[in-house]
Amino acid sequence: MKKALLVIIIIFMVTACSNNVIEIEIDDKVEDNKLTYLNIKNNLDSQRVFNNIEDIPCNINISIDKVKDEEISYRIILDNPKLNMNNIQALLIHNKFSENIFPSIGLFDDKASLIVGNEDVKGIELVGYIETSKEMADLELRLWLKYNDDENNEHEIYYKIDDAEYSDKSTEKENIE
Repeated sequence: MKKALLVIIIIFMVTACSNNVIEIEIDDKVEDNKLTYLNIKNNLDSQRVFNNIEDIPCNINISIDKVKDEEISYRIILDNPKLNMNNIQALLIHNKFSENIFPSIGLFDDKASLIVGNEDVKGIELVGYIETSKEMADLELRLWLKYNDDENNEHEIYYKIDDAEYSDKSTEKENIE
Protein backbone atom coordinates (compact mmCIF):
# COMPACT_ATOMS: atom_id res chain seq x y z
CA MET A 1 0.00 0.00 0.00
CA LYS A 2 2.86 2.38 0.86
CA LYS A 3 4.53 1.62 -2.49
CA ALA A 4 1.32 2.31 -4.40
CA LEU A 5 0.81 5.58 -2.54
CA LEU A 6 4.42 6.57 -3.22
CA VAL A 7 4.03 5.81 -6.96
CA ILE A 8 0.80 7.86 -7.11
CA ILE A 9 2.48 10.81 -5.37
CA ILE A 10 5.47 10.64 -7.74
CA ILE A 11 3.19 10.48 -10.79
CA PHE A 12 1.15 13.40 -9.44
CA MET A 13 4.33 15.46 -8.89
CA VAL A 14 5.70 14.69 -12.34
CA THR A 15 2.47 15.61 -14.12
CA ALA A 16 2.01 18.72 -11.97
CA CYS A 17 5.54 19.90 -12.70
CA SER A 18 5.24 19.28 -16.42
CA ASN A 19 2.20 21.55 -16.59
CA ASN A 20 4.14 24.39 -15.01
CA VAL A 21 6.93 24.53 -17.58
CA ILE A 22 7.66 28.17 -18.34
CA GLU A 23 7.62 28.96 -22.00
CA ILE A 24 9.92 31.72 -23.17
CA GLU A 25 8.52 33.59 -26.08
CA ILE A 26 11.04 35.05 -28.47
CA ASP A 27 10.02 38.26 -30.10
CA ASP A 28 10.32 37.53 -33.82
CA LYS A 29 10.98 41.19 -34.66
CA VAL A 30 13.91 41.41 -32.24
CA GLU A 31 15.38 38.20 -33.65
CA ASP A 32 14.92 39.48 -37.22
CA ASN A 33 16.63 42.76 -36.27
CA LYS A 34 19.57 40.89 -34.72
CA LEU A 35 19.98 38.70 -37.79
CA THR A 36 19.77 41.73 -40.10
CA TYR A 37 22.37 43.56 -37.96
CA LEU A 38 24.75 40.58 -38.02
CA ASN A 39 24.36 40.10 -41.80
CA ILE A 40 25.04 43.78 -42.48
CA LYS A 41 28.00 43.80 -40.07
CA ASN A 42 29.50 40.69 -41.67
CA ASN A 43 28.97 42.07 -45.20
CA LEU A 44 30.56 45.38 -44.23
CA ASP A 45 33.46 43.62 -42.53
CA SER A 46 34.18 41.48 -45.60
CA GLN A 47 33.61 44.30 -48.12
CA ARG A 48 36.59 44.91 -50.41
CA VAL A 49 35.17 47.55 -52.79
CA PHE A 50 34.14 50.90 -51.32
CA ASN A 51 32.42 54.01 -52.53
CA ASN A 52 34.25 57.32 -52.78
CA ILE A 53 33.34 60.24 -50.54
CA GLU A 54 31.87 61.96 -53.63
CA ASP A 55 29.29 59.13 -53.88
CA ILE A 56 27.77 60.08 -50.53
CA PRO A 57 25.03 62.71 -50.94
CA CYS A 58 25.73 64.44 -47.63
CA ASN A 59 28.63 65.69 -45.55
CA ILE A 60 30.45 63.26 -43.29
CA ASN A 61 32.28 64.56 -40.23
CA ILE A 62 34.54 62.04 -38.55
CA SER A 63 36.25 62.23 -35.18
CA ILE A 64 38.27 59.82 -33.08
CA ASP A 65 38.99 61.06 -29.59
CA LYS A 66 40.64 59.63 -26.53
CA VAL A 67 38.12 60.64 -23.87
CA LYS A 68 39.63 58.78 -20.89
CA ASP A 69 42.87 56.96 -20.20
CA GLU A 70 41.38 53.71 -21.44
CA GLU A 71 38.52 54.82 -23.69
CA ILE A 72 38.36 56.02 -27.29
CA SER A 73 35.27 57.63 -28.79
CA TYR A 74 34.62 57.33 -32.52
CA ARG A 75 31.91 59.34 -34.22
CA ILE A 76 30.44 60.05 -37.62
CA ILE A 77 27.94 62.82 -38.26
CA LEU A 78 25.92 62.77 -41.47
CA ASP A 79 24.50 66.20 -42.25
CA ASN A 80 23.90 68.83 -44.93
CA PRO A 81 22.27 66.51 -47.49
CA LYS A 82 22.62 67.35 -51.17
CA LEU A 83 19.39 65.46 -51.92
CA ASN A 84 16.57 64.09 -49.80
CA MET A 85 17.63 60.89 -48.06
CA ASN A 86 14.60 58.99 -46.76
CA ASN A 87 14.39 55.88 -44.56
CA ILE A 88 18.07 55.98 -43.68
CA GLN A 89 19.69 52.92 -42.19
CA ALA A 90 23.36 53.03 -41.19
CA LEU A 91 25.93 50.95 -39.36
CA LEU A 92 29.42 52.03 -38.29
CA ILE A 93 32.03 49.38 -37.44
CA HIS A 94 35.75 49.35 -36.65
CA ASN A 95 38.62 46.88 -36.98
CA LYS A 96 39.36 46.41 -33.26
CA PHE A 97 38.14 43.66 -30.94
CA SER A 98 34.98 44.64 -29.11
CA GLU A 99 32.14 42.91 -27.34
CA ASN A 100 30.00 46.03 -27.68
CA ILE A 101 27.33 46.50 -30.28
CA PHE A 102 28.33 48.86 -33.07
CA PRO A 103 26.41 52.15 -33.47
CA SER A 104 23.55 52.03 -35.93
CA ILE A 105 20.38 53.78 -36.98
CA GLY A 106 17.27 52.25 -38.50
CA LEU A 107 18.11 48.67 -37.56
CA PHE A 108 16.90 48.47 -33.96
CA ASP A 109 15.19 51.85 -33.92
CA ASP A 110 13.21 54.00 -36.32
CA LYS A 111 14.73 54.95 -39.63
CA ALA A 112 15.71 58.58 -40.03
CA SER A 113 15.58 61.02 -42.93
CA LEU A 114 17.78 63.90 -43.97
CA ILE A 115 15.79 66.40 -46.00
CA VAL A 116 17.38 69.33 -47.81
CA GLY A 117 16.64 72.54 -45.89
CA ASN A 118 14.99 70.77 -42.92
CA GLU A 119 15.63 72.72 -39.74
CA ASP A 120 14.24 70.01 -37.40
CA VAL A 121 16.70 67.22 -38.18
CA LYS A 122 20.05 68.77 -39.02
CA GLY A 123 22.10 65.58 -38.89
CA ILE A 124 22.47 62.00 -37.78
CA GLU A 125 25.20 60.98 -35.37
CA LEU A 126 26.65 57.50 -34.90
CA VAL A 127 28.87 57.25 -31.81
CA GLY A 128 30.72 54.31 -30.35
CA TYR A 129 33.38 53.65 -27.73
CA ILE A 130 36.39 51.35 -27.58
CA GLU A 131 37.98 50.37 -24.30
CA THR A 132 41.74 50.36 -24.83
CA SER A 133 44.93 51.75 -23.41
CA LYS A 134 46.63 51.70 -26.81
CA GLU A 135 46.93 54.44 -29.40
CA MET A 136 44.45 54.17 -32.27
CA ALA A 137 46.73 55.12 -35.14
CA ASP A 138 45.62 52.13 -37.20
CA LEU A 139 41.90 52.40 -36.48
CA GLU A 140 39.78 51.77 -39.54
CA LEU A 141 36.09 52.70 -39.59
CA ARG A 142 33.61 51.34 -42.09
CA LEU A 143 30.21 52.84 -42.77
CA TRP A 144 27.22 51.12 -44.36
CA LEU A 145 24.55 53.57 -45.46
CA LYS A 146 21.23 52.74 -47.08
CA TYR A 147 18.53 55.23 -48.02
CA ASN A 148 15.72 55.93 -50.49
CA ASP A 149 15.62 59.00 -52.72
CA ASP A 150 12.41 60.92 -53.49
CA GLU A 151 11.58 58.49 -56.33
CA ASN A 152 11.86 55.64 -53.79
CA ASN A 153 15.01 54.28 -55.46
CA GLU A 154 17.12 52.42 -52.93
CA HIS A 155 20.80 53.35 -52.57
CA GLU A 156 23.42 51.40 -50.64
CA ILE A 157 26.87 52.77 -49.85
CA TYR A 158 29.95 51.15 -48.35
CA TYR A 159 32.53 53.68 -47.21
CA LYS A 160 35.91 53.06 -45.54
CA ILE A 161 37.62 55.62 -43.33
CA ASP A 162 41.22 54.83 -42.50
CA ASP A 163 42.68 58.33 -42.33
CA ALA A 164 40.61 60.02 -39.62
CA GLU A 165 42.41 62.41 -37.32
CA TYR A 166 42.92 61.31 -33.74
CA SER A 167 42.83 63.72 -30.80
CA ASP A 168 43.55 63.18 -27.13
CA LYS A 169 40.78 64.99 -25.27
CA SER A 170 41.72 63.30 -22.00
CA THR A 171 44.87 65.48 -21.76
CA GLU A 172 42.94 68.56 -22.88
CA LYS A 173 40.65 68.13 -19.86
CA GLU A 174 43.67 67.77 -17.58
CA ASN A 175 45.23 70.95 -19.01
CA ILE A 176 42.01 72.91 -18.46
CA GLU A 177 41.78 71.83 -14.84
